[in-house]
Amino acid sequence: MAREATTIYIDNSAIWVLVARGKQPRKWASTPLEAGLVMDGVVRDQDAVASKVKELWRSQKISTRRVIAGISGINCLYRLITLPELPKNILPEAVRREAARVLGVPLEQLYLSWQILPTLRGETLVYLAASPRNSVDALISTLRKAGLNPYLMDLKPLALARTATESRAIIIDVQPAGFDIVVLTEGIPQVVRSLPLPSESPLKEKISVIKEELDRAITFYNSSHMDKPIEAAVPLLVSGELAEQQDVWKLLTGRLERPTQALPSPMETPEGFPPSQYMTNIGLALKQVLVSKKEAVAYLLVNFNALPEVYIPKPRPISEVLFVPVIIAGIALVTLGVFANITALEHTPYLRAELANINQMTISKHVQAKDVIALSKQVSSLEATAAAFATTLDNFTSGRDEINDDLGQINSFLPGAREDRLLSVTHSGDTLTVKGLFSDEDAVFRYAEDLRATGRFTLVVITEMHTEEHRLGFTLTLTK
Repeated sequence: MAREATTIYIDNSAIWVLVARGKQPRKWASTPLEAGLVMDGVVRDQDAVASKVKELWRSQKISTRRVIAGISGINCLYRLITLPELPKNILPEAVRREAARVLGVPLEQLYLSWQILPTLRGETLVYLAASPRNSVDALISTLRKAGLNPYLMDLKPLALARTATESRAIIIDVQPAGFDIVVLTEGIPQVVRSLPLPSESPLKEKISVIKEELDRAITFYNSSHMDKPIEAAVPLLVSGELAEQQDVWKLLTGRLERPTQALPSPMETPEGFPPSQYMTNIGLALKQVLVSKKEAVAYLLVNFNALPEVYIPKPRPISEVLFVPVIIAGIALVTLGVFANITALEHTPYLRAELANINQMTISKHVQAKDVIALSKQVSSLEATAAAFATTLDNFTSGRDEINDDLGQINSFLPGAREDRLLSVTHSGDTLTVKGLFSDEDAVFRYAEDLRATGRFTLVVITEMHTEEHRLGFTLTLTK
């Protein structure tokens, strides 16, 4: 069953919200913003905008607080960079150094997001996007003031490109206060332009500015890809205000007979849903549809989480989330450790006494050589037994610490609902089996996703789900 995604995008003119399950829109709404609350994609009055977001959530009866957020493309930068084939541990620093060289803007003013793309052996092809820190910080602060928790983020032009069902296309989205142009080739956004527009001007007066930027984007791409330029047959896909005004499409293409059409929605279109107005939200929702699934839009290769690392939640301390069964298990482990330690301490004097007696017997009785050899073997056996006890105690101590760390991770991401609980956690070598009861399927998927994100477990698999006590029982297998 497809997961539900709640998306939000805020621009100069409005707040746009879409709730979708897979390719099915469930709820959609927008609310206009007064001039000056958001300027050039930066939220200027966070309290006022947060208040409008809260009201939108109340009016639409949206219960979830986890959202996929879109950031305006204005003042964002995009580059394709090629590096030598490098070890994974030094690649992030290499990308950062190359970004500092090619972007021309101090990195202290930007948040970087990047993804490795398929390329020739011996090279590393990286798609790099940089967003202004002030835009991102203001958006995240506003959403948090509204009580929302953004866990994924994307740049608007990349979200638009994700909706395209063509591998080569030109996408133009026009909103009252700005527009975006994306030149998409072989599933990669090659040229991206996002600029503000005077919201009070009619669309026909804005067309000349849009056409100028469109021609500039195509010329720029063709100048660096003379072997495979943007031909006249490459379609122009429009959304937003342009979608319903076909009379101005010809003004964009000029004398070229370039095919032009409204950007088709990759989602279903229920009655009353205007997809051309929600293309950014649709692209955000599709971030959760895996390429391996039949619902996926397979043409866009770029799909990273643009949410800066500083805003990704860290696991909660174990003391905040431990519940009674885990406390009992912890006490049992500590008790076992104490008993093991006591047992080892009790045996040590005994073994030492035995060793002393044997040595005394050897000296006092002058036993024959064959007896000495036998006694020496006995001494070695007793020494090995003592060493085994010490080793067992050391292994138990380190194993106990590892188990406690695993339990901390497993419990730190439990959903907040009272009815969500774990039934058991079984630890066997490098494999942990977690069983529990959650309120619904989404909670199970989010829990598994959060455990994967910790990096502690190499594999997190939902091995079984069933209905139990009007809730969803599940089993997770975690491999370290």
